Amino acid sequence: MHATTPSSTAARIRALLPALLLVCVALVGAVGCNRTTSDRSLVYKRPAELMELANTPTGAFGSKGLPKVLWLDPRTPAEFAAGRVPQATNIPFPDIERTHEATCRGFDLYIVYDTDYDDVMAKAAAKRLLELGYKPVYTMLGGLRAWRTDGFSVEPMPADATRK
Repeated sequence: MHATTPSSTAARIRALLPALLLVCVALVGAVGCNRTTSDRSLVYKRPAELMELANTPTGAFGSKGLPKVLWLDPRTPAEFAAGRVPQATNIPFPDIERTHEATCRGFDLYIVYDTDYDDVMAKAAAKRLLELGYKPVYTMLGGLRAWRTDGFSVEPMPADATRK
């Protein structure tokens, strides 16, 4: 066995330091970070633009047909019953994370809306969908107010219908 001097040990540590730092950075990136979103992650579109996206066939020369669209209304069931985008699905914001596997899978396009320009429910729900891995997700700029302004109809929920 040969003796090592303090300077040779320090030299070995300095030589290994870049590799150790790389391993630490890789571990922190893989283990310590959760996927987060911000307002910059959101894509806003006017109602007419969203209708165009929802009604434009996909695939080469439209071979895949119209996209399967989830029009998501994250408001309360009472707000949803008062008025909604036709064919919308009500998944109240607090329920999205718990029910997304059953309610959000299998769609090609996700459109989230709320009541008005000042309402933050659509922003929060769109961020949650993005965090859960859904894409593409669009947020309707202006919500139902802009929907009506652009000339689209709002349907009240039939009195005998049950929430899905």
